[in-house]
Amino acid sequence: MGKLKSMSLKKSFCLIVFIAAMIVIVLSTVAVKICSQKHDEITVSHAFIANGALIYPENGRYIMEAAADDADADTTAYTDSELLICRTLEILIVLLPVLFSVLGIGCAAISFYHIKLKEPLKALQQGIDHISKNDLDFTIDYQKQDELGKLCSAFECMRRELVRNNRHMWNLVDERKKINASISHDLRTPITVIKGYSEYLDKNTGKGTLTERGIQEIAVYIHQAAGRLEEYADSVHEMQSLEDMRLEYREVSLRAFEEEMVSQFSVIGGQTAKKICVSSELPQQTVILSAAAVFRITENIISNALRYCKEKIEVDISFSQPFLMVMVTDDGKGFSQKDLAEATDYFYKGKSSKDHFGIGLSICKMLSEKHGGCIRLDNAPGKGARVTVKIKTENLSAL
Repeated sequence: MGKLKSMSLKKSFCLIVFIAAMIVIVLSTVAVKICSQKHDEITVSHAFIANGALIYPENGRYIMEAAADDADADTTAYTDSELLICRTLEILIVLLPVLFSVLGIGCAAISFYHIKLKEPLKALQQGIDHISKNDLDFTIDYQKQDELGKLCSAFECMRRELVRNNRHMWNLVDERKKINASISHDLRTPITVIKGYSEYLDKNTGKGTLTERGIQEIAVYIHQAAGRLEEYADSVHEMQSLEDMRLEYREVSLRAFEEEMVSQFSVIGGQTAKKICVSSELPQQTVILSAAAVFRITENIISNALRYCKEKIEVDISFSQPFLMVMVTDDGKGFSQKDLAEATDYFYKGKSSKDHFGIGLSICKMLSEKHGGCIRLDNAPGKGARVTVKIKTENLSAL
């Protein structure tokens, strides 16, 4: 039975039908033989006279003897019960094979259903019922390797994918809530400035209390607040664009890519009085990655590190198949516990950070995850904050 359950539907169906057919043939043969023998016993038991000989059955054979001189009975006459039995046996000889065939088909169908179909169909139906009730907290545990087993495995994969999609959706909803809360909080200040100065101008216009210098100062404050709102709107639009962006991958030589990154770091470092120390030894290998995404990630990390470091930052670039890793360490005060937990959230700004919108590390997180990697924040022993980014690449060839 266990071997039959592990067979494919086609093989198991053919085997069950073959077994049922053999049973039907055997039963039909035995039944027809028995009925035929009983019929012959009745018909041949009535001896008939042929050329003075008496014929009668004995031990499966027919014996012919000379008729007795006084045999004057009518041996060919049948009783009513004998006729009824003979007619019944003749009907059974025809009917029993048909009856056994029908029963064999029914038993084969029932056996096939119970052995091969009942368990997987029940598991699939239960899964459908759970999904129709928006309940994904279940598993389909059917481990057979036949066609329905593969269908159950595919159904289970679909369920797990639905769970992942639901979790991703709820994470997006939660992130949206955080973004909306951050936007509401950060927009309140410039809106309050614009509203306050507008009300002040409205109340004092025409009363002679406003000097030309005062009006100019108010105009500057309103312009600065409006500029702040514009920059914030641009940041929100940028985040939305990055979420919808599809990365463009291309073939990249790691050595050439290393030189280009070091050159970029030199340009960034040249714009500040702080030092950028780069340590890198990438192999002579060609991989496939999105260079634009990697440059954007490293630029944001280094810009963020330059904002908090005292004198220098250290950049370590390495490659461990299939990941390109960039680790940036500064000599600042490091991340606080709150920073470690929330620094990659949208529009997160530390207590002492009011001159930016807090989207640098969130952009790094988004792009690294789009590239199949991740970002990790911690504090380097004896130094400051450390940001490590892993970017997944695809190997192309060795030069």
